[in-house]
Amino acid sequence: MTWRGLVVVLVLSRACPPAFALGPGRPVRQGSPAARRARTPGAAKTPIDEFEQMPPGEQQRALDRLPPAQRQKFQERINRFNRLAPQQQQTLRSLYNRLHQLPSERQEAVRGAIQRFSRQPPERQQAMRDELRGMAALSQQDRQARMAGPEFKKRFSGKEQGIVRDMAPLLPPAN
Repeated sequence: MTWRGLVVVLVLSRACPPAFALGPGRPVRQGSPAARRARTPGAAKTPIDEFEQMPPGEQQRALDRLPPAQRQKFQERINRFNRLAPQQQQTLRSLYNRLHQLPSERQEAVRGAIQRFSRQPPERQQAMRDELRGMAALSQQDRQARMAGPEFKKRFSGKEQGIVRDMAPLLPPAN
Protein backbone atom coordinates (compact mmCIF):
# COMPACT_ATOMS: atom_id res chain seq x y z
CA MET A 1 0.00 0.00 0.00
CA THR A 2 1.47 3.32 -0.99
CA TRP A 3 0.88 6.50 0.93
CA ARG A 4 -0.26 8.06 -2.30
CA GLY A 5 -2.94 5.37 -2.38
CA LEU A 6 -3.86 6.16 1.20
CA VAL A 7 -4.29 9.80 0.31
CA VAL A 8 -6.48 8.84 -2.66
CA VAL A 9 -8.75 6.81 -0.39
CA LEU A 10 -8.98 9.55 2.19
CA VAL A 11 -9.70 12.18 -0.41
CA LEU A 12 -12.29 9.93 -2.05
CA SER A 13 -13.92 9.39 1.32
CA ARG A 14 -14.20 13.13 1.72
CA ALA A 15 -15.20 13.89 -1.86
CA CYS A 16 -17.72 11.10 -2.10
CA PRO A 17 -21.11 12.78 -1.72
CA PRO A 18 -23.20 11.38 1.13
CA ALA A 19 -25.95 10.49 -1.34
CA PHE A 20 -23.69 7.75 -2.71
CA ALA A 21 -23.83 5.91 0.62
CA LEU A 22 -27.33 4.58 0.01
CA GLY A 23 -27.85 5.46 -3.62
CA PRO A 24 -28.97 8.64 -5.28
CA GLY A 25 -31.35 10.85 -3.38
CA ARG A 26 -30.92 8.99 -0.09
CA PRO A 27 -28.28 10.80 1.96
CA VAL A 28 -26.89 9.35 5.17
CA ARG A 29 -26.72 11.63 8.20
CA GLN A 30 -23.91 11.19 10.73
CA GLY A 31 -25.20 9.24 13.72
CA SER A 32 -28.23 7.88 11.85
CA PRO A 33 -28.94 4.13 11.95
CA ALA A 34 -27.90 3.89 8.29
CA ALA A 35 -24.58 5.59 9.05
CA ARG A 36 -23.96 3.23 11.97
CA ARG A 37 -24.76 0.20 9.80
CA ALA A 38 -22.41 1.47 7.10
CA ARG A 39 -19.58 1.65 9.66
CA THR A 40 -20.15 -1.74 11.22
CA PRO A 41 -17.75 -4.57 10.41
CA GLY A 42 -19.08 -6.66 7.57
CA ALA A 43 -21.00 -3.75 6.07
CA ALA A 44 -21.85 -4.78 2.56
CA LYS A 45 -20.98 -1.65 0.61
CA THR A 46 -19.00 1.52 0.90
CA PRO A 47 -19.97 4.73 -0.88
CA ILE A 48 -17.36 3.91 -3.53
CA ASP A 49 -18.94 0.47 -4.06
CA GLU A 50 -22.38 2.05 -4.29
CA PHE A 51 -21.17 4.55 -6.86
CA GLU A 52 -19.44 1.86 -8.93
CA GLN A 53 -22.61 -0.24 -8.97
CA MET A 54 -24.84 2.58 -10.18
CA PRO A 55 -25.81 2.46 -13.84
CA PRO A 56 -23.81 5.01 -15.86
CA GLY A 57 -26.79 7.39 -16.11
CA GLU A 58 -27.25 7.45 -12.34
CA GLN A 59 -23.51 7.95 -11.85
CA GLN A 60 -23.61 10.94 -14.16
CA ARG A 61 -26.67 12.42 -12.40
CA ALA A 62 -24.94 12.01 -9.02
CA LEU A 63 -21.82 13.68 -10.37
CA ASP A 64 -23.89 16.47 -11.91
CA ARG A 65 -25.18 17.35 -8.42
CA LEU A 66 -21.63 18.23 -7.33
CA PRO A 67 -20.12 21.68 -7.78
CA PRO A 68 -18.02 21.69 -10.99
CA ALA A 69 -14.60 21.78 -9.31
CA GLN A 70 -15.48 18.97 -6.90
CA ARG A 71 -17.00 16.92 -9.73
CA GLN A 72 -13.82 17.25 -11.81
CA LYS A 73 -11.59 16.23 -8.88
CA PHE A 74 -13.85 13.29 -8.06
CA GLN A 75 -13.87 12.09 -11.68
CA GLU A 76 -10.06 12.37 -11.87
CA ARG A 77 -9.71 10.31 -8.69
CA ILE A 78 -12.12 7.67 -9.97
CA ASN A 79 -10.14 7.47 -13.22
CA ARG A 80 -6.86 7.10 -11.29
CA PHE A 81 -8.40 4.40 -9.12
CA ASN A 82 -9.69 2.53 -12.18
CA ARG A 83 -6.17 2.52 -13.70
CA LEU A 84 -4.72 0.71 -10.66
CA ALA A 85 -4.01 -3.00 -10.69
CA PRO A 86 -6.83 -5.10 -9.17
CA GLN A 87 -4.72 -5.91 -6.09
CA GLN A 88 -4.06 -2.23 -5.47
CA GLN A 89 -7.75 -1.46 -5.87
CA GLN A 90 -8.60 -4.16 -3.32
CA THR A 91 -6.01 -2.81 -0.90
CA LEU A 92 -7.49 0.67 -1.21
CA ARG A 93 -11.02 -0.68 -0.72
CA SER A 94 -9.90 -2.47 2.45
CA LEU A 95 -8.25 0.67 3.70
CA TYR A 96 -11.33 2.71 2.91
CA ASN A 97 -13.51 0.14 4.69
CA ARG A 98 -11.34 0.39 7.82
CA LEU A 99 -11.60 4.19 7.71
CA HIS A 100 -15.34 4.04 7.06
CA GLN A 101 -15.87 1.75 10.09
CA LEU A 102 -14.26 4.22 12.48
CA PRO A 103 -16.43 6.67 14.41
CA SER A 104 -16.57 10.04 12.67
CA GLU A 105 -14.25 11.70 15.21
CA ARG A 106 -11.59 9.02 14.60
CA GLN A 107 -12.02 9.44 10.84
CA GLU A 108 -11.30 13.15 11.23
CA ALA A 109 -8.25 12.38 13.41
CA VAL A 110 -6.91 10.04 10.70
CA ARG A 111 -7.50 12.64 7.98
CA GLY A 112 -5.74 15.26 10.09
CA ALA A 113 -2.82 12.90 10.64
CA ILE A 114 -2.54 12.36 6.89
CA GLN A 115 -2.42 16.10 6.34
CA ARG A 116 0.22 16.54 9.07
CA PHE A 117 2.16 13.60 7.64
CA SER A 118 2.24 15.20 4.18
CA ARG A 119 3.81 18.36 5.63
CA GLN A 120 6.75 16.45 7.16
CA PRO A 121 10.15 16.25 5.46
CA PRO A 122 10.56 13.19 3.21
CA GLU A 123 13.02 11.45 5.54
CA ARG A 124 10.61 11.76 8.50
CA GLN A 125 7.73 10.54 6.32
CA GLN A 126 9.83 7.48 5.49
CA ALA A 127 10.61 6.86 9.16
CA MET A 128 6.89 6.99 10.02
CA ARG A 129 6.04 4.73 7.05
CA ASP A 130 8.61 2.21 8.26
CA GLU A 131 7.17 2.34 11.77
CA LEU A 132 3.62 1.78 10.56
CA ARG A 133 4.74 -1.11 8.35
CA GLY A 134 6.51 -2.64 11.34
CA MET A 135 3.38 -2.29 13.45
CA ALA A 136 1.13 -3.87 10.80
CA ALA A 137 1.97 -7.43 11.90
CA LEU A 138 1.43 -6.67 15.60
CA SER A 139 -1.70 -7.19 17.64
CA GLN A 140 -3.52 -4.09 18.86
CA GLN A 141 -2.10 -4.63 22.33
CA ASP A 142 1.45 -4.96 20.99
CA ARG A 143 0.99 -1.85 18.86
CA GLN A 144 -0.06 0.12 21.93
CA ALA A 145 2.90 -1.22 23.89
CA ARG A 146 5.27 -0.32 21.08
CA MET A 147 3.95 3.25 20.91
CA ALA A 148 4.29 3.58 24.70
CA GLY A 149 7.86 2.29 24.70
CA PRO A 150 11.02 4.34 25.09
CA GLU A 151 12.36 3.42 21.62
CA PHE A 152 9.27 4.89 19.93
CA LYS A 153 9.45 8.04 22.04
CA LYS A 154 13.16 8.41 21.35
CA ARG A 155 12.80 7.87 17.59
CA PHE A 156 9.90 10.28 17.01
CA SER A 157 9.05 13.81 18.09
CA GLY A 158 5.79 14.37 19.95
CA LYS A 159 4.15 15.57 16.73
CA GLU A 160 5.33 12.50 14.82
CA GLN A 161 4.16 10.21 17.62
CA GLY A 162 0.71 11.74 17.30
CA ILE A 163 0.70 11.22 13.54
CA VAL A 164 1.62 7.55 13.91
CA ARG A 165 -0.95 7.03 16.69
CA ASP A 166 -3.70 8.67 14.65
CA MET A 167 -2.83 6.65 11.53
CA ALA A 168 -2.53 3.31 13.34
CA PRO A 169 -6.30 2.55 13.22
CA LEU A 170 -5.96 2.12 9.44
CA LEU A 171 -3.53 -0.75 9.86
CA PRO A 172 -5.05 -4.11 9.03
CA PRO A 173 -5.91 -6.35 11.96
CA ALA A 174 -3.02 -8.65 12.80
CA ASN A 175 -3.57 -12.25 11.74
